[in-house]
Amino acid sequence: MKFTKIALSLLFGTGVFLFWFLVHPLTLGFQEQNQLFLFTWDYLLDHLSRAGGLADYIAEFITQFNCIPWLGAALLAALLVALQYRVWMAGKQNDGWYPLSFIPSILMLIGMGDIYVMPSHAVAICMALGCFWLYRKTKNYGLFELIAIPALYWLAGPAMWIFAVLSVIMKIAEHGFDGRSFAFGLAGLVYPALLVILAHYTLLNQYPMKAAIFGIGYYRMPLVVPAIQLVTAGSAVLIPLLLEALPEFRKPVVPAIVLTLLLAYPTYLGLSRSYDEGTQQAIALDQLVRQERWEDAVTAAKKYMPQSPECYVNLNLALCMSGHSVDDITGFRQCGTEGLIMPRVRDFISNVGSYEVFWRLGMVNSSLRYAFDSQESEMNNQKSGRHISHIAECHIVNGNWQLAEKYLDILSHSLFYRKWALERKAMIEGKAEPDPLYLYLQTVRFKEDFLFHYPEMGRTLAKLYQENNTNAMSAWYFSAWMTLMEKEAQK
Repeated sequence: MKFTKIALSLLFGTGVFLFWFLVHPLTLGFQEQNQLFLFTWDYLLDHLSRAGGLADYIAEFITQFNCIPWLGAALLAALLVALQYRVWMAGKQNDGWYPLSFIPSILMLIGMGDIYVMPSHAVAICMALGCFWLYRKTKNYGLFELIAIPALYWLAGPAMWIFAVLSVIMKIAEHGFDGRSFAFGLAGLVYPALLVILAHYTLLNQYPMKAAIFGIGYYRMPLVVPAIQLVTAGSAVLIPLLLEALPEFRKPVVPAIVLTLLLAYPTYLGLSRSYDEGTQQAIALDQLVRQERWEDAVTAAKKYMPQSPECYVNLNLALCMSGHSVDDITGFRQCGTEGLIMPRVRDFISNVGSYEVFWRLGMVNSSLRYAFDSQESEMNNQKSGRHISHIAECHIVNGNWQLAEKYLDILSHSLFYRKWALERKAMIEGKAEPDPLYLYLQTVRFKEDFLFHYPEMGRTLAKLYQENNTNAMSAWYFSAWMTLMEKEAQK
């Protein structure tokens, strides 16, 4: 049976790896671009200053490797296998029911279909179950709980409740349900509740009570607690208890295989329904544009017809950059002029494609403004490696080198942006040749800064071309703008 358990865990881990690497590799890049992990003491201390900060720190360390798709997929697979193993170790090791220990990991994978779900929740549950495993080995339950509950709450966040509930049920199961065990059980639940309330009114006063109860970093959108988060946490409590209560099998291999097959279809059904096609398509187009894979972006759009202005912004940029004519945009349904450049939207997603368009057109200040708004609209107060690096290069092109160095210094403390940042600093200091793109943009950009109203975008594109008729992209976008306006007028 030992070989069967190892084989099942390896099979699950391989399945998770292939799911991310082959099916949704570009989603990994989306998660990476919306954070910036820094190797500084300040960054670590900032995380440790809030409940659940260590779990967030570990999850962000893992997420930074998503820029290498196979590595990010492998680390996510390892995290979910670690969660499965912790669930298994938390209960009685009842071999015939081994596949039940995969349920929390499966629910976590399904939940990640929501792009706002953070892997820190999986890390926090692993920490809580690991603490419970240590708890079962100790002889002094009371002292362990007294120290572990506040420490676990501060390091892992409200996943601490998994440990608290399991420890109470385990004590009642061992000593029987009498008045004394009831009193100890009640104390084991009141104590963490009082700690959460105390933490909210002292150390976490800037966060609402809902965040203190359900977690600060488990979900990207503040004050929203998705049902799948509660179901996953609940399963991490229920499965160890089931493993304790269910009868053992004399020959556990066959039941384990049958149970695995029974779990396969619900897993497939959950994954197929939780990963929204429209959302994944929008992410894919954005990431292909980020990687300058223009033809791949056009091919992807032909396969899955875009549904939103954000998608069309990226598609039309790809059409332009890959040498397609303006007439080719009519081969897609389009959504008006917003599909070329969107009006400014105060969120961390909508402006990204438009600031890429502004950047390549030479409208550097507009690109900077959109990028800055995207950065400041990150809902969990994270910094974005993609946005910060773009803000830095906008300042380089504009000649604001001191401001550029400020952002480059931040990036130099990261793993995957460090080399890029140091190369740009060398350019600023005259120790390296300037980037040809920067030199080009300095020649075609607007020489005077000014504000314009979005409905005047057509005139602005015409002015950009009039100032420098070598800017072929501005001519392409002006023609596309007029074409789409004419189509709108005909409706």
